[in-house]
Amino acid sequence: MLLKYIPMLLLAQLVLAAPTSRDPSDNGSHDPVQRQLEQEARQETVLLLNALFRAQIAYFTEVKAKLSPQSKRAGDIDRYVSRVNEAIAENDLDKKDQIWLDIFEEFRKSPLLLNRQSETGLSDDEYKALLTDGKLQEISKSFVSDVAAYFWKMAKLSGRVVENHIEGLSSDTKHN
Repeated sequence: MLLKYIPMLLLAQLVLAAPTSRDPSDNGSHDPVQRQLEQEARQETVLLLNALFRAQIAYFTEVKAKLSPQSKRAGDIDRYVSRVNEAIAENDLDKKDQIWLDIFEEFRKSPLLLNRQSETGLSDDEYKALLTDGKLQEISKSFVSDVAAYFWKMAKLSGRVVENHIEGLSSDTKHN
């Protein structure tokens, strides 16, 4: 059951980490309310990315705990967790995105979720059971909850942006 969430997790991270210009100063807005709303959106995105990164750390830490510490996969997980911790430590959204893209590129050839008995020391059935452990399912459910909360917050912020824009238009027509 857990395996069906893994592609969604990776897809969500790719979408969130897609390179875009997110610098609020780029849009030419001189409205302080608009700038504040944009800053809130950026902060919520940073919080979501950190939650995603922490969920991955928790997930792979649980996987690693059941592997031989000498296995290649345990070493891969250590490097992955170290790099993800670097992304969490970065506060700038654009830099955080770049770190994530670098991590993705670095580990795309390292199949952390696929079993190679020579790298894990486990049979395919043992590795599948390890990846679908109940505690790992809870981590995935928490991730889905974090994403849902993020989209709810973004929808509320979008509503406030529209409201602010309408208020700005109505005040412009009163002044003209």
